[in-house]
Order: sequence, then C-alpha cells, then structure tokens
Amino acid sequence: MKVMNNPMEESKAFPLIMTYSTPAIIALLISAIYNIVDRMFVGNYVGDLGLAALSVCFPITFIMIGIGLLASAGGGTLFALKLGEKDMEGANRAFGNAFSYVLILELVVTVLLLLIGQKFLRLLGASDVVYPMAKQYYDIVVFGSVFQGLTFVLNDFTRVSGKVFLALLITGSGAIVNIILDAIFVIGFGWGVQGAALATVIGQVISTLIGLWVIFGRKTILKPKKNDFKLDPSIIQEITKLGVALFIAQFAFGFISLIYNVYLGKYGGDLAISVYAIISSIMTFVLMPASGLSQGMQPILGYCYGAKLYPRVKYMMKTGCLISIVITTIIWILVQLFPSQLVYLFGGGQNEDLMSLGVTALRVNFSLIPIVGFVLLCITFFQAIGKAKPSIILTLVRQVIALVPFIIILPIFFGVEGIFFAQPISDLITLLMSTILLRATFKELDQQESGQS
Repeated sequence: MKVMNNPMEESKAFPLIMTYSTPAIIALLISAIYNIVDRMFVGNYVGDLGLAALSVCFPITFIMIGIGLLASAGGGTLFALKLGEKDMEGANRAFGNAFSYVLILELVVTVLLLLIGQKFLRLLGASDVVYPMAKQYYDIVVFGSVFQGLTFVLNDFTRVSGKVFLALLITGSGAIVNIILDAIFVIGFGWGVQGAALATVIGQVISTLIGLWVIFGRKTILKPKKNDFKLDPSIIQEITKLGVALFIAQFAFGFISLIYNVYLGKYGGDLAISVYAIISSIMTFVLMPASGLSQGMQPILGYCYGAKLYPRVKYMMKTGCLISIVITTIIWILVQLFPSQLVYLFGGGQNEDLMSLGVTALRVNFSLIPIVGFVLLCITFFQAIGKAKPSIILTLVRQVIALVPFIIILPIFFGVEGIFFAQPISDLITLLMSTILLRATFKELDQQESGQS
C-alpha cells in the first residue's frame, strides 16, 4: 500500500537521487580528506620517504574501513528494507546490532594489528629505510579503528534515516579538525608522520562524539532501546550478507595495495611506492562522487525493492547510471588535463623523478574512469536489493581476479610503468560482467512484476 507524500515512492528520479546522493558525495569527499590531507602535508613537509611510509600503511586503512562498512552498509541496507516494509521495530534492531557488531569487530582488529605490527609492516613492503616512519604512523592510526568504524555506522544510519545534512556534520566536523591539526602538528610542531596520524585519530574521535549526539539525542527517526543492542544471530547474519560485498571490496583494496607496493618496490624502489601513495590518494578522492552517488541510491533502491515497486527500481537504476557516467566523465577530463598540478600538491614540485613518473601513472591509471562509476553503481545495486553474490563476484573480479595477474605480468615487458595499466584493463573486464548481470536481474524484476499483476 502506497504511503501518501512519501518521496521514496512519489518523487521524480533525478531530484530524489540528488537529494540523497549530494550529502553522501560531500561526506565521502570529506572522509577521503583524512588520508589525502595527511599525504599532502607529509609529501610537502617530510618528503617522498614519508609518502612511502604512508603508502605502506594504506592497506591497514582499507581493512579498518572494510569492517566499518560491513556493519554500516549492511545495517543501513537492512534498515532501508525494513522501512520499506513499514517495520520500524526491525529498523531499530538493525541499528542496535550494527552498532554492537562494529564495536566488537574493530576492537578485535585493533588488538590483532598491534600484536603483529612489525611483521605486518614488513609484509606490506616496508624497506629498512621506510620502516621507522611507517611504524610511527601505524602505531597511532591503529588506535583510531574503533572510532572510524563507529563513525561509519552513525553516519550511514543518520543519512539513511533521512537526516542527510546531520550525516554530513558527523563526517565534516572530524575532517575539519583533521586538517587544522595536520597544519599544527606537521608544520607547526614538526611531528612528521606521527603528527599526521595523531590528527587523523583525533578527527575520528570528534566525528564519533557528534554521531553519538545525533543518534542518541533523538535527532533522527531512530529510537533504539537497550535490547536492540543485544546481538541477534539472525540480524547479524543478514547485516553481514548485505554488507559483505563492500567489506570484500575494501579488503581487496588493501590486498591490492600490498601487491602494488611489492611490485612497485621491485621495479621502481621507494620512489615508485611514493608515486602509488599519490595515485591511490587521488583515486580515492575522485571516485568519491561515484561512490557517494551509489551510497545515496542504496536506501532508495532498497526501499523500492522492499515495497515491490520493481519498475521504479529499474528506472532509478537507469537514471543513476546516466548521472554516474556524466560525473565520472567530467572528473576524467580534469585529471587528464591537469595531472602535473595534482602531483604537485603532494610534493611533486620538489622532486623531478616523482613528478615525471607521477604524471604518467596518473594519466594511465585514470584512463577509463568513466566506466568505473557504472561498475560501482552495479555493485551497490545488487547489494541494495539483497543479492550479495553478484556484488561479491564483481568486486573480486575488479580488485583481485582480473587485476593481480596484470600487475605481475605487465612490468616484465613494460617496466614499472606497465603496472599502472593493470587497473584500466581490469575495469574493462568488470564492465562486461556488470552489464550481463544487470540485464539478467532486470529481466527477473520484469517477471516478478508480471507475477504481481
């Protein structure tokens, strides 16, 4: 039964998508600033070895983010599905379980990472020269994992509940604090990579505190009770199923960062690893609009699917794909026109070798960005409608199965520059698979719609 004046069911596609996606895009751009600002300050005031140290630690960031997204995206999707079914009690339980789930997982990971720190950093490619700086950064950032995970959960549930600008406040406040403290700690106090790490963790703590105020101060439709935070195996299983695709994606990012560091170090040394720090930072930032669009569409697709509005699900997806392609094409043009300016932001002006390899790598790695937005949206689409398997398959193909072989093989023939061709080739393969899976799912939706009539 349709709820009158419900924007999820009645609003036009483009304004509805942009209403939910714009704050998510801004929030993710702000979230990306954490790593990017650290690297910009370190690259300019510590040097390329500092950048290499942060690059070595990059996989750890993905692991912590992945756990946060497992609970936040999985719980947020379940929350949206329950809202579509008009089950507010189930929606509150989804939040409570997601909150407890991420808290436990991040605490376990924090202890584990602290216990294996030295061996893990060596595995991640830290050379004897880079290791001391990497260890300084690692020891501090690991303590922020709990706050990072909680921030993801508090932000996502605030956004999915319709309070998109409060969600923006949660992430934005921490990022602003991070930028200010980076300037104070790295430039003012000269604390180097330790200062960058400390600024990041303090920013995450601030975001968590504001998120707690928003949710438990009853600023949203969420009204969780004490019992909602008791782990329910069936709810945890559902959250895990809905969020595992993004968890695997982040874990794959971390794994690929490790592979990149190993082979870049083998063929190009610490300089090439420093270039990857720049490339991965810029890639993280420029993909945020596409990722934000996907996140913004997730509750819309989940609600419409839960409400069995199948034609609207398809229409929303098609509109989202068009928006995504336009956004990523604009970004692609900017990156291709101004690569040297982007590398310069990370200290490229102080190192000619860093600038030369950085510009080439940036242009190659970003050559097929317009199709990546579509692929990311497809991954989110399957997750939003409760079909985890296609999301997992696409994620693994893009980030592991199709990518790793090219990282290993291409430099044999083309040297260190060949490594940066691996991602565009992997994206082409994933595009083909995404198109096939999406068309098959659209046919299933048509059949379900026919069965209703």
